[in-house]
Order: sequence, then structure tokens, then C-alpha cells
Amino acid sequence: MNIYKLSDINHLAIGDTAVTVGMFDGVHIGHRHILALLGDVAARRGLAPVVVTFDRHPRQVLSLDVPTHFRITTNDERYRLLADCGVAVVIEVQFTPQLAALSACSFFQQILVEKLHAKALVLGFDNMFGSRSHNDFDRLPLVAEQHGVSLYNDSAVFYYDSEVSSTRIRKALQQGQTDRASAMLGRPYRMWGTVEKGRQLGRQLGFPTANVSLADTSKVWPADGVYAVWVTLPDGTSGFKGMANFGAQPTFGLDKPVFEVNIFDFDGDLYGSNLTVEFGPRLRDICRFDSIPTLVEQLNADRSAARQLLALDPTSLAQ
Repeated sequence: MNIYKLSDINHLAIGDTAVTVGMFDGVHIGHRHILALLGDVAARRGLAPVVVTFDRHPRQVLSLDVPTHFRITTNDERYRLLADCGVAVVIEVQFTPQLAALSACSFFQQILVEKLHAKALVLGFDNMFGSRSHNDFDRLPLVAEQHGVSLYNDSAVFYYDSEVSSTRIRKALQQGQTDRASAMLGRPYRMWGTVEKGRQLGRQLGFPTANVSLADTSKVWPADGVYAVWVTLPDGTSGFKGMANFGAQPTFGLDKPVFEVNIFDFDGDLYGSNLTVEFGPRLRDICRFDSIPTLVEQLNADRSAARQLLALDPTSLAQ
């Protein structure tokens, strides 16, 4: 997949294009439906399929209430997922206040038509772009017709009774509903980081853990809790099962949140290495135990429950 900055466009010779525009945060099953439609339209019309996206989420520029942990996918992760969907060309637009001030029709004419030679524009079911204070999105069909551009409106993809969206996935993660978030993503939610030396409390209990320092703190944090997880080791070996504590350790009087992973059937030194952790279902809340034996008894029950859940097909866990 080729990723170009908007400033590169004058040097490209990609011909007439079929375009879709969006942040595509998460590249979830709804996004993949749009990308499939884009590919179909491009193939039928003999056009080059192009995804136009942004270097940062528009809410980071337009809003002051963006939480610290907001992104479902980093840019690198997002672009890998787009490539996995067969996207060949991505145009990354720097999202600035000046860009945000462009109306939908101005953005359409100045960027999609004049720079990308768009002949087809694929819109998601809730897709809207352009300045809200100069909102002329409803004029887009007329302006598109004047420029000889066909509009294609994709239908919504539903999870139970609601449309799949990045907002809904963020909410599910923040509520600890990782199984529902994964069903809408079409894959488990993923975080990664470096293993650092902790207080080795888990080892003393018979449950050695990798203390993971998150590499990208802009990603959405799931709600505090104990989770069943899949782990990919530094050498790329994947499929290890485990359980993770995401949050405080009240039994030991520790309020500072930690991300500790107990990897089943593994014995090795991971200090300084990078781990990738994929979230399965949430097992329980974090709670304070009155005694160490009671905690160990619960950890044994957690491990048994995690093994059973992780033996299932991940796509069935939220059904």
C-alpha cells in the first residue's frame, strides 16, 4: 500500500479515481463494508480506488473535551489494517483548523475533484465532512452532478440493534465490554508495550506476570478489570493464552493502575521485550481480598474461566 501526503498529489499520475473519505479509526466491520463497496465501484468504473484520511482525529483539533485515551488504532495500526483490506492508495491529509474551516463542497471541489480527479465518491451511512459552521453537505449531490461525479451511499452494518461505529466501539471498551468491541471490530482489541520489572507479587502467589508499560497511551483504555487475553511474544509467536489485570491492586494497597499479564504455559525472561496483548472477555471487576489465600483461590478460578473462554472461537464470544 502506498501512503501519500496531500502535497504529493501534484506528482502522482493515478488517473481518475473512486474515493472515500473518513478517519477509519478501528477499521471495523462497517468500515470494511465501505471499502468493499469502494473496490467494487472502482472495478466496475475502471477507476483507481483511493482512501482519503487524516493524520489526526478531527476531534483532537475541533474539540477540547477529547479524553487522553481516545484512539482505537494508532496511525500505523490503522494503515496496516487498511492494507489488509486491499487498499492500495491512501492520501493522508493534515487536519488543521484551516482545513476544518472548508465547507463540504469546498473540500469536495478543491481536494477530491481538482487534486484527485474523483469520478466517484463512496459515502458511509453516517459519513459527513466539512465545516459545521459552513455546513453545505446537503448541496453535495448537486455539486457532484455538476462535476460529473457519481455518489454511492453505503448501508449501515448492524451489531444487534444498532449501527456499528467507532464511537460505539470506544464506549464498549470503556465499559469493559471487550467481547462486544471485538465483535464490531471483527478482531480482538489490541494493546502493546514493553515488559518492565515490577514488584513480582504475582510470582510470589504462583502467578508470575509480565508488567507491561504501554507503548501508546493515546489508545482507548478498557475499563479496569481482569480479562482473558491472547499474547504475542517478542519473536512473533502468537496464540499464547493468559489473563491480565488492568487497573489497581487494592489487596496490596496499590492505587496506581498497572497492566500485568499472566501468560499460561510459559516460562521465560521477557524483561525489556515487547508484548502484544489482545483482549478477550472481561472476567470480573478488580476487588480487594481479605487474605492472600482467598486471592489465590480467585486467581485459580479466573485462570480456569479464561482457559474455557479462550478455547472458543473469538467471533462467538459476544453472541
